[in-house]
Amino acid sequence: MLTLYFARHGETIWNTQSRMQGRLDTALTEKGLEQALALGNLLRGVPLDQVYISPAPRAQRTAQLALEAGQFGADLPRQVDNRIHEMDLGDWEGMSVDEVKAIAPDNLQAFFFDPPAFKPTGSGETYAEVSDRMAAFLQDVEAMGREAVQNGQPRHVLVISHNITLKALLALLRRRPLSMLRDGPPLQQAALYRASFLSTGDWQITEPETREAHP
Repeated sequence: MLTLYFARHGETIWNTQSRMQGRLDTALTEKGLEQALALGNLLRGVPLDQVYISPAPRAQRTAQLALEAGQFGADLPRQVDNRIHEMDLGDWEGMSVDEVKAIAPDNLQAFFFDPPAFKPTGSGETYAEVSDRMAAFLQDVEAMGREAVQNGQPRHVLVISHNITLKALLALLRRRPLSMLRDGPPLQQAALYRASFLSTGDWQITEPETREAHP
């Protein structure tokens, strides 16, 4: 069986300001640093085989702190994967939610509640484009899962990514349509989500875990 662990990066400065971050980046806050360390405590003892990390610095920093806190060695394979980068928000990046609402209220409503109707600006992506690249990533993970089932050798894979990309991943794991991608609350920051790949080809998702930064 393959177990897929996944977590959103820790809190950033722009998260606290309700700003659209996308492909831009701001540093982790003190709370974000503590969240990353707490994630490492949750991961301690998990026999990870592979780690996939978004190229965004906030995800890289979260992964670094979590893996150090979890006492994983330098021999653990780690791969930066562009497919799990956050959604490109185009001209909205760096703007606050209120600023976007003032110029594009209907499109902002679609962004939060109607993914197929959302229209990106500038270099921005559609939700379908995000879902497609996450589907390609998941296809690779499921290939590992089928191999693990056939060989009878458990595999443990960790993904450090972002809210929208991981929401897309969850929708794919649950076989839900694009219109339901934004359903439910945002992913908790640096909480540990997990999903088990079953011999039927389905996924069993476990509620996220959180823990304080200290042991």
